[in-house]
Amino acid sequence: MNSKNISLIKAVILDMDGVLWRDDQPIGNLPAIFNTILGFGWKSTLATNNASRSIEQYLQKLEGFGVTLLPDQIVVVDSSDNRLDINALFKQQFHENFFPHINLLYVHTKPGLTYQRNRGIEKAVGDIIYFFDDDVVLENDYLFQMNSIFNTNPHYAAGMGDIINIDPHPSWKYQLFRKFFLLPRQRSSGLFTWSGMPTHPYGCKEFKEVEVLGGCCMAFRSGVLERHTFDENFTGYAYMEDCDIARRISFESKIFFNPKARLQHLESPLARDKVLQNSAMFIRNYRYLFFKNIYPTSNISILGYYWSITGLFLESLIIKDWQKMKGYLQGLRHQIIDRR
Repeated sequence: MNSKNISLIKAVILDMDGVLWRDDQPIGNLPAIFNTILGFGWKSTLATNNASRSIEQYLQKLEGFGVTLLPDQIVVVDSSDNRLDINALFKQQFHENFFPHINLLYVHTKPGLTYQRNRGIEKAVGDIIYFFDDDVVLENDYLFQMNSIFNTNPHYAAGMGDIINIDPHPSWKYQLFRKFFLLPRQRSSGLFTWSGMPTHPYGCKEFKEVEVLGGCCMAFRSGVLERHTFDENFTGYAYMEDCDIARRISFESKIFFNPKARLQHLESPLARDKVLQNSAMFIRNYRYLFFKNIYPTSNISILGYYWSITGLFLESLIIKDWQKMKGYLQGLRHQIIDRR
């Protein structure tokens, strides 16, 4: 990594479970990794959600892996129903007696992915801001490969890397069906279809300019996030919020896909109740994004919108996924109620 690339990085944000360790086994040489971070003078933030351990226990776990840390700041952004700052044990542990010479900051926010991402952006100090899901594992040179593109191509406002553990042999019938109905698919252009559905370049071997970003591995120049924030009309999981911000940015700036920046996305299978919930959310959010970002510039694309909706129902019928179909119906019913 050359000095120009290094100068772009001011801080790193690392999830713990699944990134630094899995169960009781460290992932990689953690002492060497943190010595490198400290050697470059970077700030490091360790993030988690619904933590099962106290801050002290997390630091003890790192120490057990040979990592001793004295952070400059510990920030807890809490969206739990029961505020941590009124919990006696938390107040006892999250205190300067345990963390001398460390700036402690507690922030309680309402829950919501887009809302909390925007609050994180407000605190960020780097030139390039990365967003990673907590179930991704980056290859060692991921940040180097991404920063190389940002450093040598100042016209790129955002970008993403490649997920390498997608299905290596997708059914050609499935791909053709999804292409025919203008539905999301991988190994594609990375552009939005005529119906406003996103396509993803994951699995492609060539570098390309795209319009779509994937929420698990996207990066932005900080300046573009001053003009475009995540849409806080989304609540909870905020399905397709990445497509929304990418579409808005792509109207004015260029976005890239870099296949040399590689990672694994270790998604957990959805429970049956989550399939129904996410399918309903997908329909509702798709409608919202279509009429926000696509329809105003192309009224005739309404035909593509209904064509894709038809494809979603037909697909769930063919594969006999009744939970997904029920979710789609629920999402459409909510649309009708909202329009009233």
